Amino acid sequence: MNTGPIQDGLLPSEFLVEASGVPAIAYVRAGLPGSPTIVALPGGGHMARVFYGHPDSRAEDFLDYWLEKSGLGFIALSYPSDHRAFRRHLPDLTVTDWGNAAALMTAEIMKGRGLYGSITPIGWSMAGRACRAFNVAARRLGLKMPGFIALAATPPMPGMVRAEPEGEPFTAEGFWRTGSDDTGLTARNESFLRDINWRETEIISAAAYKAHYIVNTPIRLRGEPNQRADLERNSLLDTIADLGTFAYPEYPFTGVIAPTRTSDARHALTDQATWGFLNSQKLFCEYSAANSISSQAGAWNELRELALQLPSRLCRYVEGGHFFFIGREGAEKSALHVAELCKQLEYLEVMMVQLLNQQCNPGR
Repeated sequence: MNTGPIQDGLLPSEFLVEASGVPAIAYVRAGLPGSPTIVALPGGGHMARVFYGHPDSRAEDFLDYWLEKSGLGFIALSYPSDHRAFRRHLPDLTVTDWGNAAALMTAEIMKGRGLYGSITPIGWSMAGRACRAFNVAARRLGLKMPGFIALAATPPMPGMVRAEPEGEPFTAEGFWRTGSDDTGLTARNESFLRDINWRETEIISAAAYKAHYIVNTPIRLRGEPNQRADLERNSLLDTIADLGTFAYPEYPFTGVIAPTRTSDARHALTDQATWGFLNSQKLFCEYSAANSISSQAGAWNELRELALQLPSRLCRYVEGGHFFFIGREGAEKSALHVAELCKQLEYLEVMMVQLLNQQCNPGR
């Protein structure tokens, strides 16, 4: 539970970090020695507090509490928004810039806190857009990252998010207007709040939601083209280049935790197949990069079987909508799935090395 005074909008457990000129609000908790560290990235309009709560909230309603029970370390990063803790605003921040900065922040926090072992980023909603950029930067920095976990997350593929005919609303500063307005919560956020409290037990009140969770967002992080008339280099081709949509070798293998309710029908119906497609492309790229010429029948058959299994092997479901990981039951189940998927991703990493070595060296 987060308690104590709030200074400059930061909770006592939070602090500001910066990398490559990009600031963020960080929350860090060490796990058991040798355990993976989860790096949590929030979606559009929200701070990373969706993963660890607000003052006077119930700790067991949030993912961090249950991840700690599993021994996993935790780093949560809130992207730069119009939150009052940020002295400098970056309304045009790109997905690539955020992914690069978040990976560098992670490396510096790990080193500064004496944390060792692997990391597994989890991205909720819009944060799925940054999976490729984060992975590329993490590899460059020498971070051990077996894979990524998508929580009702949208991959780096434009055209998957509904485009409103009237366009998106913006603040005077150029942020995507995803926070509250002067009259209170917007219709969008009222809908989100109902989704959070869908079990008819109030987890987050309207006042707490407005005060501690919602912010206005850099529009490019949404990962869609032509979002603002005065925004340069935001065509479809520019967006594809920023997301790295077709750079399949640069994607991480991705585990999926998806919702079940009609309130988040797109993720409930498509996440397993969408991320499964990208995992299949990643597997093929790994195979191609191994320069296999001759094939050992046993290894090839295992590789084919693995390709068939990946969509279901790396997918889990939790009852609920877009915020299925908030609330005691959803948070506990989600944390268990995160721990399971970390093991699956680590196992997959080892298996791929073994299978591809057999393919490349059939005599061994």
